[in-house]
Amino acid sequence: MARINPPTEFTAEQKPVAEEIMKTIGQLGGPYSAWIVRPELAKRIHNLSNYYRGPAAIPDKLRLLAVLTTIHHWGAEFPWGAQVPQALKAGLAEATIHAIGDGKTPSFADLDEEAVYQVASELLERRGLSDATYRRALDRLGQGVLVELVALVGHFTTVSLTAAAFEIAPRGAPPVPLRKN
Repeated sequence: MARINPPTEFTAEQKPVAEEIMKTIGQLGGPYSAWIVRPELAKRIHNLSNYYRGPAAIPDKLRLLAVLTTIHHWGAEFPWGAQVPQALKAGLAEATIHAIGDGKTPSFADLDEEAVYQVASELLERRGLSDATYRRALDRLGQGVLVELVALVGHFTTVSLTAAAFEIAPRGAPPVPLRKN
């Protein structure tokens, strides 16, 4: 049972933010259930989410690989359930998603995917990047993508921790399960 639910009536400050969120993603659920309590926070997080939904430097498949890696690290079921279908649609291999969901390192044929996974994993596990991982990612992805990638891991840390703290549950089972560590 979620510890927080979207309000049934909005304050004057919440209403325009809630309407914008619903216009963009069709609902006011998930972590937005918590963030809307502070409408300015909800608006700013929504703007950042929209940045990544738009023409960001990170291609969708790589973005979703980093997102799933981050979500798994935090064990957040709601965002996992929301992001797995998008990752499949973006062309991320089902075997890769299963490996992440099982807490295993995927096998990568694509060196860009390997670099993204390594950056996200190392940031989350070591709270930093080794010189070797940094150099490899910089060479493979370029500085712009690397900067966005680090910010993306931070953003989905916020999403995941919000979902976990407020026990926001997924709607139905995702096509690939999340096994918590």
